[in-house]
Amino acid sequence: MSVSAPLRGPAAAVAYLLATARASGMRVNHTKLAKLLYLADLRAVDKGLPPGSGVEWRWRHYGPHSLRLSEVERDLSEAGVIQVEESADPFAGYRECTVHLIDVPQIVIDSEFAEIVDGVLAEYGRWSAGQLRDLTYQTAPMQEAIKQNQREVRLDLAGGPPLPDLGSSLARLHAWAKRNPLPEDEPGGVDDLVVESRQLAEHRDDATRHLLEE
Repeated sequence: MSVSAPLRGPAAAVAYLLATARASGMRVNHTKLAKLLYLADLRAVDKGLPPGSGVEWRWRHYGPHSLRLSEVERDLSEAGVIQVEESADPFAGYRECTVHLIDVPQIVIDSEFAEIVDGVLAEYGRWSAGQLRDLTYQTAPMQEAIKQNQREVRLDLAGGPPLPDLGSSLARLHAWAKRNPLPEDEPGGVDDLVVESRQLAEHRDDATRHLLEE
């Protein structure tokens, strides 16, 4: 990733959230970053907008999470945009990674989604990671996933049941199509319809003349 180019997509969403949080003196770690972006996506969908983070949410890592965020953090770290500092949390009993924004490159982000991120940070930005985790577990997409009692399912941000994984199904469909090509003389093909239309042309003309004479 080159910092000379404007950040777009998930990288822009992450950088914008971190920049806004830093301006307000908020510390953001891995968990908070994921949960705040999830809440922003949830609020966007509730307003009839597309989720602005550009990532897919699944039930994992103490609630909604996306493996894409780890890739984005790695890319931004290698580009010198952020720095990830690992530290021990004596209260939680495990090590946590705080994400620091070092450089603020040009960001291309939807203005409506930026306002939503601002609102989510104003409301929840000072909550702890544990509080945010508990809050996300109460959201409709997570509640629907819990009903299925299956982790790793894709969350439907509209609040419906978890979404099916289409990757493997599409792969099987493509494989079947390769093994079963359509015949050139498939019944109902366009060529057959053209021939049939021509064959009925004379009958259509007779019927039209009959109607006009009545």
